[in-house]
This record gives sequence, C-alpha cells and structure tokens, in this order.
Amino acid sequence: MQICAAILIVAFGKFIQVACSGELEQHTERRGVIYSPSWPRNYPPAVNCSWYIQGDRGDMITISFKNFDLEESQKCAVDWLMIGPSSKREEYKVCGSSIPPSFISARDHVWIFFHSDASSSGQSQGFRLSYIRGKIGQAACQSDEFHCANGKCIPSTWKCNSMDECGDNSDERNCTVPPTEPPSSICPSGTFQCSVARSTKCLMNELRCNSVKDCSDGSDEDNCPDLSCGKRLGNFYGSFASPDLFRADHSKSDLRCTWYVDTQDNRHVLLQLDLQLGYNDYVKVYDGIEERGDKLLQTFSFHNNRHPVSVESSKGQLTVSYHARSKSTGHGFNATYQVKGYCLPWEHPCGSDEECFTDKQHCDGWWHCPNGKDEENCPACQKNEYPCEGNSGLCYSILDRCNNQKNCPDGNFHCGTNLCIFETWRCDGQEDCQDGSDEHNCLVIVPRKVITAALIGSLVCGLLLVIALGCAFKLYSLRTREYRYIKTSWFYDSLIADYLCDKVLLLMQKGETFAWYRKLRSIRGRGVIFEVIACMKNGEEL
Repeated sequence: MQICAAILIVAFGKFIQVACSGELEQHTERRGVIYSPSWPRNYPPAVNCSWYIQGDRGDMITISFKNFDLEESQKCAVDWLMIGPSSKREEYKVCGSSIPPSFISARDHVWIFFHSDASSSGQSQGFRLSYIRGKIGQAACQSDEFHCANGKCIPSTWKCNSMDECGDNSDERNCTVPPTEPPSSICPSGTFQCSVARSTKCLMNELRCNSVKDCSDGSDEDNCPDLSCGKRLGNFYGSFASPDLFRADHSKSDLRCTWYVDTQDNRHVLLQLDLQLGYNDYVKVYDGIEERGDKLLQTFSFHNNRHPVSVESSKGQLTVSYHARSKSTGHGFNATYQVKGYCLPWEHPCGSDEECFTDKQHCDGWWHCPNGKDEENCPACQKNEYPCEGNSGLCYSILDRCNNQKNCPDGNFHCGTNLCIFETWRCDGQEDCQDGSDEHNCLVIVPRKVITAALIGSLVCGLLLVIALGCAFKLYSLRTREYRYIKTSWFYDSLIADYLCDKVLLLMQKGETFAWYRKLRSIRGRGVIFEVIACMKNGEEL
C-alpha cells in the first residue's frame, strides 16, 4: 500500500502544484512574468496562490502591471492581490479594474499573494505582471532596457507608461504626450446626439428606440435591439435586451422576463451580456429550455456591471431569466448570442477550427487563432511577419517564433526564463518551459500524461497485490504442511516410546540392567528418549 501511495503522489504531484494549493512558487530569474490562474481566461473562485521572487544581496525588485481586473469590493474583502514587503509603510493590497501603481521592494525579496473568494462571480480576467530585479547605481543596462537616472535598469516598454518604475520618475520625463482625441459627442451624460451632419441636438436616452423618430434623420431608431419582455429565439446568432434598457420602465410591481434560446443545433451557445442592473436586480442563465436549480449556470447582480460577462451552454439551448425590483434605478442588460464556431457578420473565421476574431483583435500581437491568421498582413510588418505585442512596432518572422531567442521586448514570451512558447502549449499538461511556468496556475484539469501515470501505477499496484497474495498462500501451505508433519511425528514418537518403555521395564524387573541400558542407548530421537524416561519413572512409582 505504501508503494501504491508513493506512485499516486508522483503521478498527481504536478496536478496538486498547478492548482495553486498553497505551495509557494519561487522565481529567481532576473526578469519574469507572473499570471493569475487560468490567464487569459477568467480566474475561478475559491483559489489561493502565492509566489516568491528571490534576488541577490542588495537587489531591488520592481513590479509593473500589464493587465489587471479583479472583482471589486469594499476594502478588497472578496478578491485581492497583496504584495510585500513594501518600501512604503502602507499595505499594498489591490482589487478592481484600474491598473495599480508600480511596486518597488524594500528588500531583496518579494512575496505575492492572490485570493479569490468562494463567493466570487468568476467573471474577472485577473492580472498579468512583469518584474525585474537589480541594483541601483549600475553603469549600463542591456539593449532592451532603460537606464534610470539613479542607475536602475527597467524594461524599455516601461518608459513613458505613466508609472514611476525607476523610483525617481526619470522614466516619465521627456515623454511626448499623445494627442487627445476630440470628444465623440457634445452631449452630456444621460443624453445622446443625433447623427445627422452638424447636428447639435441632444436627446434624453429614454427617447431612443421608442418607435418615434425624434431625430430628423431617424438615427435614434437605428440599430435598436429587441426590447420584448421575454421571447423564444431560434437563429444561430442574435441579440435581445431587457425592456428597461433605455428607460427605467418599472411600475409598482416587479419586472420578470424570460428568454428561451433554442438554435436546433448540438453545438454550444455563447452568450455575452452587458449589464446595467439595479441594486436588487439579477439575471439567471440556465442550461437548456427550463428554469431548474440543477441547470443554473450563473447568477449575475450589480457587481457584474463593470464589464461584459460571458456564459457557455453545454448544448444548443439556454434560458435567460431577468428580475428587476419595483422602483429599480437599473437599466437591465443588452445581450448577444451565437452558436460556438459560427462567426458573427462582423467577425472573421480563423480557418478550419471553431475560432473567430474581431477587427480589434487583428494585429494586436496575440495569437487568438491557433494558426496565427489574426496576426497576418499587418500594416507595421512585412509579408510573412507578425507584430510583437504591446504596440512596440517590432515584428518577427515565423522562423523566429518560439525558437528560444528573444526578439520582442514584451509579449509572446510566457516562460519565467523569458523564453517563448506557443500560446496553445500553455496549460496542456506538458512542461515546455525550462522552469515549468507554462503549467503554473492552470485550471484543475488532469492532463493525459497524469492519467497514463495513474493507470500504470494502478496496474503495478494490482500486480504487486497478486504477488503478495500468492506469497501469503504459499506461506500458509508450508506452515500447514509443517504443522501436520510435527503432529504426525509426535504421534509416532509416542507410540514408539510406549513400546520401548514396556520392554525396558520388563528387562529391569528381570534384573538385566545392561540389557535395558543398551536398549535405551539404541533409541534415536530426543523426543522418544524423554517419553521413555517419563514412562520409566511412572513405572517405578507404580
């Protein structure tokens, strides 16, 4: 059993580690990247993760965030990220969707703790941070780094990012301020502008999509979603919205609406919601065409109003139920749905797989398509080249992609050692990075290699069990045979002893002393001798 336990521990040791089970993940590289669990997908609820960055003696560790989206709560009581020890006295604990300020350590090490509560909605993407360690007062930096006025080295991409990573603000000096875009509308909040040329007319949002043309060109009635209070939808894609999207249409009674989506297709349905819920309003999404508690996929509240949320059904059907309290100040939601693998009219297919990409995802430096089709034919790059992430203006060829040579200043490098791997290699159950960082903080999914190891371990345990049982039966057989032999030998020794005892006593009665002595010496077997002597004593007493 101990051998079997050891095999299972070896087989599932990596599975436990990648699940952020509380084990400290240590980083000793000079530069590195740390992701939240399941990045770039939303992080799951009820997760605790910890990282430890160790530098050399006298090093200072600087952390800068590239992406940050944690569920917001009062005093960050639900989900939070904590870093320490800080050079400042106040605690560094952050949440929300705003990029936090850069972190500069007070010592040559840094610990990072991430916590998501069991009550977390699971609709936040998480974070991606990069770090660099080194000493102040260095004479020079590497070619892709910026030399701070205090002699500190930071990545060049950190310069002029409105964050003070140098510590003396020298990385934010002499920065060209990007031109500000003219305001898209002259109308104040809560109103909209008619799209007719040179129009300065501002209308209240309540006048949109009310079946009355309030703008001279009728633009207030263009692109209106279906505002019916519940409906049955059967197309491969579509959109719908709650009746109170543009106006707070809440009477003295509550508003209850239900939409049923049935695409008549076995493929999954992807649903995206833009929420403007009131304090006590909620939206429930069910798997299938019925409102059953065991089919509930997700419940959304006003906590999810910050950014779009997504839900995926297990088949081509789902149910959306909306409940708004009376006198609610919310404006419900706007929803779009589509069959998975079916690209919307404004999307582009990746190819033979079921992935699609939008114009916004085109040439952003991240391969949303496994074949990289969304990063082809970019204006900043030559033919057969792909752009680096981060709007750096740099490009690389397909031969340079993931060849363990760093060509991009940031992005496309997911290993803690700054080496590159394919995005599809992350969380696939195989450690492709030298430090294994591509398999850190993944969802709880048992990879195939672990399943294979577990099966082999089970077979070995079964074989050992058969061998052990065979040995036990063999030992039992030998013990039984020996017991029978001993019992039989004792029986025959007793018979012989009784016979000899009678002979010796008869000789002693006749006075033939030497004769019985010779007879006693001829006896073989110590057990028989003892039996004869005992018998002789009893005979003398009689």
